[in-house]
Amino acid sequence: MTAPLSGKVALVAGAASGIGAAAAARLARAGAAVLSTDLHPGEGMVAHDVREPESWADAITACVARFGRLDILVLSAGTASACPLAELDLEAFRAEARVHVEGAFLGMQAAVAQMRRQASPATGSIITVGSVAGLRPLMQTAAYGTAKAALLHLTRAVAVELGRKGDRVRVNCVLPGGTRTPMTEALYGDAYWADPANFRHVPLRDYCRPADIAEAILYLAEDACEFVTGSALVVDGGWMIARGI
Repeated sequence: MTAPLSGKVALVAGAASGIGAAAAARLARAGAAVLSTDLHPGEGMVAHDVREPESWADAITACVARFGRLDILVLSAGTASACPLAELDLEAFRAEARVHVEGAFLGMQAAVAQMRRQASPATGSIITVGSVAGLRPLMQTAAYGTAKAALLHLTRAVAVELGRKGDRVRVNCVLPGGTRTPMTEALYGDAYWADPANFRHVPLRDYCRPADIAEAILYLAEDACEFVTGSALVVDGGWMIARGI
């Protein structure tokens, strides 16, 4: 049986840990050649600051030099904070937007330009990693939630624009619920994730794992998903629909 991503090339930004690392590994198992990038790269990875246009140019150049093309872009670089509004300073607010919104904007620009150089009409898949915090406000996440809401809007806006211009580049967003990663362990502490009572309100009675999100990313990356664009795929164990019930 042919691997679903055989012959495809993916660039996964923010791939050193958590969802990005899981996505890079899953796409590779599905047959894709994967370039993993991160601000703090591990072995075999490319150093990449998603906030900087020059860094995006270098990452795309490295991908094409190594694999000859780019078919899939996964925008999983991220940061997270929880802070009351009264204690939230402007630079902290801007920091969330720079990574999640500006970083995604720059990545989309660079990826679409490369995809258009490869073919006309351009083809490919761009997948952003959002959050349910971008759909419903969560306590003390004004900066993070606002950035993720903007990321979802950016995803949808670019999906519509590219389609109407004749490109076949699909742009979709995966929205995880509470997901245990090194970043969220640092934010909430190990004790939070170890206590089942904290997830009693989730219909599936558990938290998300990076592998759960990676499977959703794989779905959106495959050619079998060729008529899905501008979508928001929630992966949260049913938490969003169960709130208030």
